[in-house]
Amino acid sequence: MQHPINFVKTIFTLTLFLFLTSTSIAQDTTYARSLMMQLGSPEFAGRAYVDDGNAIAAAFIAQEFETDSLAFFGKDYFQDFKIKINTIQDIDYLVIDGDTLIAGEDYYISNASKSLKGNYDLIHIDDSLFIHNKDYLEALLVHSDLSKSILVFHKPNNDARFQFKTKVAGVMFVSDNKLPPWSFSHAQTPVDYAIIDVLANKIKDNSKGISLRFKTKFYSSYPTQNVIAYVEGKLQPDSFIVLGAHYDHMGKMGEDVYFPGGNDNASGTAMLLNFARYFSDTANQPDYSIVFIAFTGEEVGLLGSLYFVQNPLFNLKKIKIMINLDMVGTGSKGIVVVNGSKFEKQFNKMQTINKKHNYLPRVKKRGEACNSDHCPFYMRGVPAFFIYTAGDEYSEYHSPADRPQDVPLTNYNGLFKLIRDFIED
Repeated sequence: MQHPINFVKTIFTLTLFLFLTSTSIAQDTTYARSLMMQLGSPEFAGRAYVDDGNAIAAAFIAQEFETDSLAFFGKDYFQDFKIKINTIQDIDYLVIDGDTLIAGEDYYISNASKSLKGNYDLIHIDDSLFIHNKDYLEALLVHSDLSKSILVFHKPNNDARFQFKTKVAGVMFVSDNKLPPWSFSHAQTPVDYAIIDVLANKIKDNSKGISLRFKTKFYSSYPTQNVIAYVEGKLQPDSFIVLGAHYDHMGKMGEDVYFPGGNDNASGTAMLLNFARYFSDTANQPDYSIVFIAFTGEEVGLLGSLYFVQNPLFNLKKIKIMINLDMVGTGSKGIVVVNGSKFEKQFNKMQTINKKHNYLPRVKKRGEACNSDHCPFYMRGVPAFFIYTAGDEYSEYHSPADRPQDVPLTNYNGLFKLIRDFIED
């Protein structure tokens, strides 16, 4: 696979267009929306590990950094490394009782699955027995030949999902109203069977047979990259504020289904690039150096941020604070600050700024949670916040419907101004 820098020429024209049409106001949502539309476009393939989507997105971000004349550590903006990852390459069909189901709408195939093709029996499991005794099913079927069978569970069951020991062709989980969020859980350690989620209205309690064909591919050493730039501080260039956001998303499930990742996390990546543009203006040069990190591999397990803290490009002890932006596309109920209770001095300053200017309806304090890219920094002793917006106006998550054009950006400008003032204070 090509290094991401080789993709830059192919997207330069689009980037130039974005630059020319959105240079006036750094926190203008028009610029943010244009970035999100590009990051969430089919050409970026969900920014993951099918059709080079991850590398294309990285090249686009690097080009934005270059357009804004940001500096880089080392030879370029990329911090390269490799990961293990299982991917769904192709889905030809899935048919239950003669009805062809639609991938991405009627069913998902887990990234932890192995390839499968052929005709299989459906065996419906008595979930109540299994829930009360998780060893029941293993004991019951240990001597059975299930190589031509797919077991159907009508309730969620994580024990069966990834830890099934009996040899079986696959397991299927039925969802009543909406498919669960698609994930990379166990994609680095795939199982030896297929895992399928299906809507309840697509399978009957007496459905007997399924026909399907899909292909997975496991990469033991897939090349990926963080994208890193900085603006040098005018008073204390050896002290750093780090702004981070993961640019990766769920990618593609076969050739026809892709996950745009509008709120998660094209919104945070757009704000990161907004800040890069703002602070690259000499009129806004900060006192401290500001590092902008677009992380890869967050959806797989915080892989990019973990790699960075294990291989830092500067002294982590010189970081004044790290602010991680992840899912900032709403805001009718303000923001939540993870680790706010751990770093109360910094949190109180942020709250004071908000009360003075009324940027957001609420700045809510939350305790520690290792649920995004702030965590590896926090575990290394770096003061770190994870900020996300709150509100009921948008709820799509890890689905093909998380489209950048639908993300409301309710209080995007308010959040930008709050963080800007916090950094400049």
